[in-house]
Amino acid sequence: MDEKMNLDEKKVEFLSFCIEAYKEKLGGVSGAKVSEYFEDCRLLDFLLDNYDLLHTLGREQLTAEMERYLQKWMIK
Repeated sequence: MDEKMNLDEKKVEFLSFCIEAYKEKLGGVSGAKVSEYFEDCRLLDFLLDNYDLLHTLGREQLTAEMERYLQKWMIK
């Protein structure tokens, strides 16, 4: 069965990937906690708003972009 994902499904998969990648970077933190943190600081919105560019990055580059966003968010 060859099903193609629609754009919304791809974006959900991308967000899940981002949460898992950041969870692994932190170590010892649950995906639920990372997701909650991302939601609180609006990182999920940033990731979705910039999906077209960000989904092409590798894990390390994407994690670095998330770190940059979070640093800027913490300064505000």
